[in-house]
Amino acid sequence: MFFKGNETELGRVDDNTLRKNLAYGDGLMNTLVIFEHGLASDATIPFHKHAHVQTTYVLKGAFKFAIKYPDHTDVQEVHVGDSIYFPSNYEHGCIPLEDDSQLIDSFNPVREDFL
Repeated sequence: MFFKGNETELGRVDDNTLRKNLAYGDGLMNTLVIFEHGLASDATIPFHKHAHVQTTYVLKGAFKFAIKYPDHTDVQEVHVGDSIYFPSNYEHGCIPLEDDSQLIDSFNPVREDFL
């Protein structure tokens, strides 16, 4: 199945975030996430979790990411070309550090809530 860039639109997630589903099927989904404005590095990281396994690739800009493990919280600053793996049901989150920072997120299984 082919997914053409002009066939799907960016949708607004919140005041600072846009998301576009790139391709999905058979248990895998890729999305583009764009953060319009960077935040201060000491801004609070909003945490969330989901049953999906996730990988993230930093396409543009910089981010501060955090993952809560059972015995500690890992916080890292990541930049273009860096990747992150999020296990299922682990709390995680990020803040963009630069304007127009962009991520490619991949999920298994497909995020039905994104369709």
